[in-house]
Amino acid sequence: MSRRYLGLDIQNSALAAVLIESGLKGNWIRAHSYIPYPEGKDEIEGLEAALEALVSQVDIAGCSCIASFPSEHVFFRNMRVPFKQASKIRQVLPFELEPTMPMPIEQLVIDFHRVDTGADEANTRLIAATVDTERMQGFLDILSGWGIDPEVVTAGSYPAALCLSRLGDIPESSVLVDLKGDRGTLFVLSSGQLHLVRTVPSGALEATRVEMLCRNIRRTLIAHENQGEPSSGWPEKVFLSGPALSDNGAEVDFAKHLQIPVQRADLLTDVNVRLNNRPTEAWQPNRMNNALAMALMEAVGIKALNFRKGPFAVTKRWAEHRKQIIRSAILLSVLLALVFTNILIDYFAQKKTLKALNTEIREIFYSTFPDVRADLDTNILPQEMRVRIDDARQAGMFPAGSDGQPLMIDMLNEISSRIPAGIDVAFTRMAIGEDNVIIA
Repeated sequence: MSRRYLGLDIQNSALAAVLIESGLKGNWIRAHSYIPYPEGKDEIEGLEAALEALVSQVDIAGCSCIASFPSEHVFFRNMRVPFKQASKIRQVLPFELEPTMPMPIEQLVIDFHRVDTGADEANTRLIAATVDTERMQGFLDILSGWGIDPEVVTAGSYPAALCLSRLGDIPESSVLVDLKGDRGTLFVLSSGQLHLVRTVPSGALEATRVEMLCRNIRRTLIAHENQGEPSSGWPEKVFLSGPALSDNGAEVDFAKHLQIPVQRADLLTDVNVRLNNRPTEAWQPNRMNNALAMALMEAVGIKALNFRKGPFAVTKRWAEHRKQIIRSAILLSVLLALVFTNILIDYFAQKKTLKALNTEIREIFYSTFPDVRADLDTNILPQEMRVRIDDARQAGMFPAGSDGQPLMIDMLNEISSRIPAGIDVAFTRMAIGEDNVIIA
């Protein structure tokens, strides 16, 4: 049975959505849409208008949804903790983050991404992310007003970076720079892992702004390299994404200032996921990458940062999946009933066969030994028969042959044992009758 996954990339000035249907034969992009907020609308009003347009264009009923919280409202921190267990990390994170947060830690929802360097380290490297609970509540209220209840709410352009690092056909050491609004988010990728997240100001991508942004990127990369991390090292390629790119050719200026090969990220071609269709109409990779990444991660089962924790945890899914659960329960009950019925039929058939065999054993025993009067247990009759047959053979009650006659080999052995050792005897004929033996 196929499932549908909706990725909602909620930006500060537009909404990008990708709907993927996933089944045994692969994944299909069934719908996609990029909806800019109307001019003169603030972020909340713009999002309301974009969602209204989306639900009128795309059938989202029954979809599993993952939505991104706008990057400019997410606080990222790269840190280390002396624990490896997730439960202990969650306990200590608020205390580690509190001195670096611009608001009380009680007003924040926290989640973390564990950085797996492959090295045996005493400390665990983390990328922690936090959002304001009040803003988060308002975000979920807006979505629920249009019948959307995302199972996962993640951070900004983090899904695109995670999808590119896990599924992308990219160099060993790479960087993704996602440009939205007046900020850029820098992701350092190495050996299939996301190692660093840093937000840098960007502004309009004019020549002077690009040069300043590249200086900030270089400083971040140099600081990361100087920390001597197992993943540190100068990147081989930089990928650019985000709606701020448009068609301004910014990748040329980035390559000139960074002195590293730069290209635009296109998750349709950069990741190794079986997609059975490649949309071209109105598809702009820089705008759609993150929405596509969210839907793909749900389809292939990659876990991401999720702010649906604590008071925002998803707990009520019965109403949504009620029909599927009831249908599955009925099918399971029918299957169990069939299995149980088959077991019962087999049990009674075996029991009937066993009873017939026991009856046959008793008849053979008592017909062979009619002098036995005691009603013996069927389980001991075979052993009792063996004992009586051995006793009868030893007592000479009947010969050992199966036809009631002595075996010829036994008679020859008896005769041979009685002939003196000094006499040679040659047998030319030996015939055994019912009451005599003729030997020549």
